[in-house]
Amino acid sequence: MWQQLEYEQFATELFLAGERVPPGLYRQIGSGRQIHVTSEDYLPASLDGRVACYVRVRTWGQMQAKEER
Repeated sequence: MWQQLEYEQFATELFLAGERVPPGLYRQIGSGRQIHVTSEDYLPASLDGRVACYVRVRTWGQMQAKEER
């Protein structure tokens, strides 16, 4: 049976390690590691030999502000 991938459940964008991203909270797929980016910066590598993929974590406040626009 087909299963929905973890990142498809909540996110529309996938970010890779080394990618420059805007400020926010990012969660690494498969590990649960969270990275808080305070200003525009690059996402870190996983350092385990795998490509680190991240999704941006949106808070309820961010979601509500987006709906109000």
